[in-house]
Amino acid sequence: MPHVRRPLHTRRRILSAAAVGAAMTAVPTATAVAASRAATTEEPSYTFVIQALPSARTTELERTQNSLSNTELRTTGFYLPADTPLNVIVHQGSLAPTLVVGAPDADARKEFKASRQYPLQLGRNTITDAGGGVVYVKLIGDTGEAKVSLGDTVQPMPYFVLGRTSESEFQRQLDERTTPYAELVAPHTLITIERNSALTYRTENHTTLLSTYEEIVRIEDQVSGFDGSSPLHARQPHPYHFVGYPSAITGVGAYATHGHMSFPPPIQDRMLTVEGLRTRGWGVYHELGHQHQQITYKPSSLTEVTVNIYSLAANAVFSTKYGQQPRLHAPDAKTGLTPWQSAPGKLRQPGVDYGKTFDAYEKLVMFEQLRLAFGDSFWPNLHKVVRVERPYAGSYTDEALRLRNLVVLSSRTAGYDLRDFFRAWGVPVDAEAVAQLDALDLNLPPTDPTTIRQ
Repeated sequence: MPHVRRPLHTRRRILSAAAVGAAMTAVPTATAVAASRAATTEEPSYTFVIQALPSARTTELERTQNSLSNTELRTTGFYLPADTPLNVIVHQGSLAPTLVVGAPDADARKEFKASRQYPLQLGRNTITDAGGGVVYVKLIGDTGEAKVSLGDTVQPMPYFVLGRTSESEFQRQLDERTTPYAELVAPHTLITIERNSALTYRTENHTTLLSTYEEIVRIEDQVSGFDGSSPLHARQPHPYHFVGYPSAITGVGAYATHGHMSFPPPIQDRMLTVEGLRTRGWGVYHELGHQHQQITYKPSSLTEVTVNIYSLAANAVFSTKYGQQPRLHAPDAKTGLTPWQSAPGKLRQPGVDYGKTFDAYEKLVMFEQLRLAFGDSFWPNLHKVVRVERPYAGSYTDEALRLRNLVVLSSRTAGYDLRDFFRAWGVPVDAEAVAQLDALDLNLPPTDPTTIRQ
């Protein structure tokens, strides 16, 4: 896209930028960036005050015992054109943050797929990025803040802040701000999309869309036991970053990694429409689930299984509220049977093997039987036990250890010996698991969970 020079600021634009700042400071669990027009006689600039947050990649992963981290990027609402010098001033009395250019996985050019980081020093810095991209700041620490001013070579993007930006204002921004990207921001949600995607779905109610994202995040956070009962169980201070990948990849749909989730154009109707998100949004819930999974009981064989504990929770709420098809009651295209109809008949059969006997959705019936047997608090309580005790998790490929952890931790959380339940499903219960369960001296559950049907 050719470089488009930002028009001269009017009073309306100045007030609009201040409104964004008010939104961000009013919601400290979001990116916590306060924006205002800086008073200077040299050049126009924007000033941001950000509070330090603990590292999502180290401190928060250690606290949560999750396998993937949230983003550490703090949105500014600005875009920097390629090869354009940007003056950045870090004011005295501040911590020195890092300037980041480029949303991860948002650029189709391979050399700019990853974000570029530029550590800043107190005083004046000049940054030139060859690829250009969305501008973020990052400030990692236990306490403190940074005050940063950006020069006017950055361009304001279309930028919708939940509770602050009106739909009419956002539509005006889409018409007037021709940056390649737009962002949608809520307390626990950051969405970065290409301009073309924003225009394709511009008729959506963005307040409703972002409110739905916040609802999905809240549901999955609840399953994770982030109930605020102690600092250990607080919700994460960094938002979840949903990124529109710029092109389809053969054989690859949406995916999750450290810091963000990516969604290519063929499935963005489920990412960027209210109807899609509420009634067909399983893929969004699923990728967000990856950023809630704990490592302790997640061997590689269960990466695409335990993730759907969170997807099912969102699916259950949305099936009642919005008429979404309950996933485990959807008939298989070949057999005509739902997972609840096909899976139970395979239990306790000779040679039953959890990893091989059941298909992807049948495997979820086992986890639903645990929830139905021991209540909606079962999974939140298991997450909290892991955060408190931080059991040894071994490596990603340590099947025996992590499956053992699943059996023993589930039994402890339920308060009953569940070795028979897991054996019925073909989950191995090895000698060490038996020894640990024997030491707990738990009773068998009063009702066999394998007999539960829905």
